Amino acid sequence: MGKQKPTPYLKLLGPEKTQEQVFEVSADEVLIGRSSDADFVVLIDRSVSRQHAKIVKKDGGYAIVDLKSTHGTFVNGQRIEEQMLQDGDQLRLGRLEVLFSSDELSKGASTTAGDLRTSLAHLSSVLGSQQYSEYSDLEKIHFILDLQYQWGQQFSSDETFEHILRFALQTIGAERGCVFKRQGDASRYVVGLTAEDQVLSEFEFRTSQTVVAQVAGTGSPVFMTEGIKGDLARQESIVEMQVRALACLPLKGISAESDIPELLGILYLDSTSIMGVLSGLDEKILRKLAVEAGNVLEKVEMIKGIEERKKYEQGMVIAFETQKSLLPHSLPKFGSFSFEAHSEPTRHVGGDFYDFLQPTSQELIGILADVSGKGVSAALLSSLLQGALDMEFRTGVPPEEALALVNSLLCERSPSNCFATLFLFSIDTQGKGVYVGAGHNPAYLFRAATGEIEELRSEGLILGAFENASYHSRTLQFGPQDVLVVYSDGVTEAFNTQGEMFEEERLLQIIKTYAPTGAEALKKELLDALDQFTEGMAQHDDLTFVLIEAG
Repeated sequence: MGKQKPTPYLKLLGPEKTQEQVFEVSADEVLIGRSSDADFVVLIDRSVSRQHAKIVKKDGGYAIVDLKSTHGTFVNGQRIEEQMLQDGDQLRLGRLEVLFSSDELSKGASTTAGDLRTSLAHLSSVLGSQQYSEYSDLEKIHFILDLQYQWGQQFSSDETFEHILRFALQTIGAERGCVFKRQGDASRYVVGLTAEDQVLSEFEFRTSQTVVAQVAGTGSPVFMTEGIKGDLARQESIVEMQVRALACLPLKGISAESDIPELLGILYLDSTSIMGVLSGLDEKILRKLAVEAGNVLEKVEMIKGIEERKKYEQGMVIAFETQKSLLPHSLPKFGSFSFEAHSEPTRHVGGDFYDFLQPTSQELIGILADVSGKGVSAALLSSLLQGALDMEFRTGVPPEEALALVNSLLCERSPSNCFATLFLFSIDTQGKGVYVGAGHNPAYLFRAATGEIEELRSEGLILGAFENASYHSRTLQFGPQDVLVVYSDGVTEAFNTQGEMFEEERLLQIIKTYAPTGAEALKKELLDALDQFTEGMAQHDDLTFVLIEAG
């Protein structure tokens, strides 16, 4: 027995090629990016796009595919659109370096603060190149290093903002300072501080809204530390607050919805006395503090995105368990018929389900439904639909009447944008019965005696959309070794890497070729054909089918 291939990993590398984060590539497709719905979420580098690239299982190995990222995807220094990966390949996503490896890797604690530590270390080296003769400059450097240390120990946005404000106040001699976070077209007060280290509430802190609006609009800082000049000096708020000096800087970063830096907030400082002339060092430090405050806001946005993703994933677990519970635990035993079935939900979990009901020992009802939407709402609508059908058929009503009653229930109880398509058949032990469809794609009946395929069209309207919809059944008669194929559109609309669909022609050819060998063999060949066609590409719709073979 051959040795099993080790599971490959992505190893995020820091500036000194030290381990930052390790991710196991265990799925057939792994999305990489800053977006909260990515599988490998990268928070530490803004050059990485929200959906930057993906790792796809392909031809017995793995390929990396660039997703039209802003700053490109590179393998061993060469920019690529798609390339098969080898063990030890060095990947670069924007400026971020990642190792693709199958070696055993340590899964030590990862850090999401590497971006700030690197930028602060860079600042320290820049400042270290200056010639200082004043003790206050050394204090400023010490404060920056202390900020770096505090961030590295434990991240707290409020504490970090206070640390930044404290240093900014000391740097330019301001009396008060605050941070605003942009929220839509408005700004939300985050934290304020006085030079005496007193925390100010939103109600205690007034600012010059004109200055804040100017910085938000232009994206450029305003420095008036030697006195307020021009039109600003005549602003009512400036006069009323007796402000004589101020500094206001934009806080920029990348939000969860963007791939380029944008305004995330404002750093505001003012004083009722002249602050004095800003040295080149002072202005450089203020600008750098604004960068770091922007990084804090950026990280807060990312953390919020991750928390939302966790809630989403919890919902997906509920939806997946709900959907799984809808499927029969075993296939029916009915007369001389044999049954095969397959249901594969997408990563987002949709609303496909199949079911078999036996109102009496002499009757079997088969159902395959496709509910609109994804996630919990689709799973719940599937539960409602399945329960309603089961309830109606227990009363002994014919299929067309049952669908009309269920349609009325869905129109009354479900949202207007929720609906379902369905194919249903009812047969006795001799293979005689009826079928009826509600907006579903056609089913196919392979005739073993002639080798031909009959199309069973779904002529009724979708369920849950039209209150007065009516449904009509058509007769159905199995012959010996005939095979009925009922499927959801996830089969025929499966995509390959070139964006082509599987389509009905391929399905019909597979049925014609392999249905003569029986339902079990047909199921295997159909799954193999879909796997080869999609090349492991993740699908956007559930893939469900049911096969019924007459004895």
